[in-house]
Amino acid sequence: MAKLLATDLDGTLFYPKKRIKLISKRTKHFIQKFIDDGNHFVVVSGRNIGPCNRIFKKIDREGIAVGCNGSFISENGKMITCKTFEPAIIHKVIAYIDEHYPIRGYYVMSKDNEFVQRNKFKSLFYRFVSMLWYFFEGALRNPYEINEEKFNKIIDEGRAYKLMVMFGVSKKSIKRSSEANKELFKVFGDEIESSWSGEMIEISPYGCSKSNGLKFVENYLKINHDDVFVVGDSGNDISMFKEYKENSFCMKHAPLSVSKYASHTIKHFENIEDYLYEDKERK
Repeated sequence: MAKLLATDLDGTLFYPKKRIKLISKRTKHFIQKFIDDGNHFVVVSGRNIGPCNRIFKKIDREGIAVGCNGSFISENGKMITCKTFEPAIIHKVIAYIDEHYPIRGYYVMSKDNEFVQRNKFKSLFYRFVSMLWYFFEGALRNPYEINEEKFNKIIDEGRAYKLMVMFGVSKKSIKRSSEANKELFKVFGDEIESSWSGEMIEISPYGCSKSNGLKFVENYLKINHDDVFVVGDSGNDISMFKEYKENSFCMKHAPLSVSKYASHTIKHFENIEDYLYEDKERK
């Protein structure tokens, strides 16, 4: 029976990241052979549809993307299903965060592939960090803008797929981010999905997670649950580690708070090829 290999992008498929090529030749050939053998390759990312589509162009194959942490699912660039925030909920979450935490900034991703930051960073240091981050996005760079009016308009029109909250890059800020994520789960656990990714918290509509997105794809493609393999490295990958526990793989450089949920650890993405072949030999 066909297998399904689902992978995160940043820190996983792109590790170590090359700004221009993104994917090594060895990894590209492995994925192409995997698909050509009748299997399914799925991108599962916090990124929006534009960057996800670029991955399939890179590997010269068609496929399915679970993007914005499960807020949408597309096949060959066409939307299958999607869910956005109710404006009242996201405004309530932002108001709570503003009241309780000293954050650095907000970003929103929309169903129209927009990526908008609410305000300029007050600190020159964070403005520089933002410029540096954008430069190193390389071939996966997705245009974004700083526009408070547009930020609010996306939310008010119900077009928001995902909210990102930046706490800062210091150890203290990252710890605060982790604590805030737990608190948001307690306060808004039946209204949103929230995951911790170091200096960021990623918030998506309730029910939208990488694991739920993959379960949809599993049923859509009629794949056996035990034939789904998942690879990731950050907090938003934990849900799929839990759901596909036996075939879950975490990158070696991931923090222990993430890797403890996966059954296997690999150094590079293509190392999973060995496990797939071992699985085939057992059967």
